[in-house]
Amino acid sequence: MSAQQTEWQEVRCKMEPIKREQVIAKYLSRTLDTEAVEEFEGHYLGCDECFDELRVSEHLATELRSSKLAWKQAEGVSVLQFRAAATLTHSAAELEELRREVLEQSDSRVIIDLGRVTKIDSAGLGQLMSCYSHLVRNQGTLRIVNAMPDVRKVMDMTGISSLIGTFQDEQEALNSFRN
Repeated sequence: MSAQQTEWQEVRCKMEPIKREQVIAKYLSRTLDTEAVEEFEGHYLGCDECFDELRVSEHLATELRSSKLAWKQAEGVSVLQFRAAATLTHSAAELEELRREVLEQSDSRVIIDLGRVTKIDSAGLGQLMSCYSHLVRNQGTLRIVNAMPDVRKVMDMTGISSLIGTFQDEQEALNSFRN
């Protein structure tokens, strides 16, 4: 390793953590110029400590970009479930993902499992209504299952649970499609 590379490595390793994370973020998002990429790779790929930091950042970025929702099919019905605890509030990323997932699906019979949704506000209720309206316009049907008590209470108070079929569990909702 040349003296210049060693010096550069020492500078990078001693760089402020925030600055180092910014460089990693730019590298992962492919926004570094070609020269900076070469410099970055020359150091980070040769320095175990920095390489480990890069791998952790890359893993975290992948997890953050991954879907918070999962689709499955049950008896010819699409079931949308949250992978982890979620909120359907005006500032929640899950809200936009829910809208996108339902509106981009061609399925006409959909169940949304709210078993992991811990909080809902007017934005979340509006999104459920948007999903409902989209499905009805396309000759479809929406059912809600497993709403937690606080979420169910808000849905009941606003009357949404009387408009959108709301059930205690998935099997009960699936049975409702047969009637």
